[in-house]
Amino acid sequence: MRTFDPMELDRARLTSLANGLVAPRPIAWVSTIAADGAHNLAPFSYFNAFSTAPFTIGVGPGSREGVNKDSLRNIKVSGEFTVSVVTEQLATIANLSSTEFDPAVDEWETTGLTRRRSETVTPPSVAESPAALECRVFTIVDLGPSDQPTNSLVIARVVRIHVSEDVVDPETLLVDPEALGLVGRMGGDLWCTTRSRFTLRRPTLEEGHARTPVAPEPDPFTESAA
Repeated sequence: MRTFDPMELDRARLTSLANGLVAPRPIAWVSTIAADGAHNLAPFSYFNAFSTAPFTIGVGPGSREGVNKDSLRNIKVSGEFTVSVVTEQLATIANLSSTEFDPAVDEWETTGLTRRRSETVTPPSVAESPAALECRVFTIVDLGPSDQPTNSLVIARVVRIHVSEDVVDPETLLVDPEALGLVGRMGGDLWCTTRSRFTLRRPTLEEGHARTPVAPEPDPFTESAA
């Protein structure tokens, strides 16, 4: 087994290693508005949920040589943004919106996507996406020296949840993963789907003490898809 000190690896090699090991990563399709009113839309795979009480998510937009990317700059100014989920059908369009356009370029016009008006924040969400979150910043943590390429951790509260009726049970609010069809990021240019799944319930206290592993069960959605 090889061992690495991350501080001794160049950025490209460390990114290859980290992105391959911390995977699959969900994708936040982040919509923001600049101080001059310009709209921005970009996907970020450094994204996850960290609490449901209150519902709190984190996104890790980056900087280039100390200059904030458009999404991060807009979030720091406005304190709000939306996150739309990325499905298999939307993956190529989401990838297109990751192009490092000039700030004057409107990704909404480039991709041809439709803006869905938000209820509590100014930035819209992607109407073609089956689910979206309206978010307000809780805090922002800058993760590295300002004169080096780095990321910031944007921690935000979710203030509205929008979900298509086609993908969620109206009573339990359990989401149908087959209907939702999310994608994630692996290492390099590799993406993945959630098509192959299994169920593994949390063990009881007795099973834990007895060191009895719980056997995985096939997921019914995977079974039916096969």
